[in-house]
Amino acid sequence: MMHLRRGGKGSFWADGLPTGVSVTRRFDWYELICLAISFFICAGYVGYRVWSGDPIYEVIQWMALPFAICGGLYFCQRRLWLPPVGLAIAAVAMWIVAVPGYLIFVLAYLVVGAFGVAAVVDALQRRIFYRTLQRVRYVNVKQHLSLSDRLTVFLYNIPPDLDTRNLTVDLSRGRRRFPWRAMGESILLSLALGMFFWIYVSMNPSFIVVDYRSSVPLFVFTLMLYIPVLTLPFSVFQSLDARIATSYRDFRLYKGAVATIQRMAIPVFAALMYVLLAMNRSDPTVVAWYIGLSAAMILLTVGITCVIYFYAMESATVADIGTKWELFMPVPLFSGLGEQEESAQDLPGTPVRDEEVFDRLSLDQKK
Repeated sequence: MMHLRRGGKGSFWADGLPTGVSVTRRFDWYELICLAISFFICAGYVGYRVWSGDPIYEVIQWMALPFAICGGLYFCQRRLWLPPVGLAIAAVAMWIVAVPGYLIFVLAYLVVGAFGVAAVVDALQRRIFYRTLQRVRYVNVKQHLSLSDRLTVFLYNIPPDLDTRNLTVDLSRGRRRFPWRAMGESILLSLALGMFFWIYVSMNPSFIVVDYRSSVPLFVFTLMLYIPVLTLPFSVFQSLDARIATSYRDFRLYKGAVATIQRMAIPVFAALMYVLLAMNRSDPTVVAWYIGLSAAMILLTVGITCVIYFYAMESATVADIGTKWELFMPVPLFSGLGEQEESAQDLPGTPVRDEEVFDRLSLDQKK
């Protein structure tokens, strides 16, 4: 089942996934390829405009286009024609009544871009789930760790003395109602990550002269729509309760990722205090307006994306991953000799030998 070959240090490792274990669909590849191509094209255009002298906060909205394209691709694949038609009618009506352009942009993203972000998150989960488990499975039994192995250990906060080969998931774990708690945890993670963007924008000298009440709403919204792509892919490990089984308390990969983000929140809080002190020359109401606006954008963007993902995509992804679990983990591994001995005693017909005769050695005298 596993593909073995000689590693760089002369040892043999199961460095490849079993054949057929991938759950990435053809449409998922289309979404990821479309996102990559459109992202680089938009980034190049924005870079050209900035190099030509245009302020970045006036052209950054083009970076929202890749998710709108992915959302349109999702509508075509699912043959959902009503949302785009409703969007066009609403946009024309808002333009006639002189609604600000950034509000029309936000509406367009909520209808199209949110579906694109959710589809990209779903494709990433299908792409990384078994690949992540493959790296975690052997990370603590390798003598030499690669850069990707070290990143995996750091990201999931894996202890060095843990037998990572005993991976398991809960395939029977299903959701009977909407996962509000999981959605809330994802939003909290997004808020923590969004602070990095807020600190960068606040401390960058290029944005000191920016009018927060006019240009920042569009700028902040464009940045916040990338946050779900960085935080939501971890939710699949929580949905399947992916964990490393031990003789005591199991280590859950999702909680390890959350612990890593929480550790990073301490320096973020310290930097936030520094930003507030550095901006003492600004109007406090303006700073408060920007903080509240950033939080509202994160809640709006991540909240709508979570609703779309958990309602329309999560169950199919979890089911597809579950059907391939026996290919990835054909037989369970014991975490210690104690568990192995207890399991052997429970099996009927297991031969038992008297331990008192283990120290006796008998030799044939004729030889």
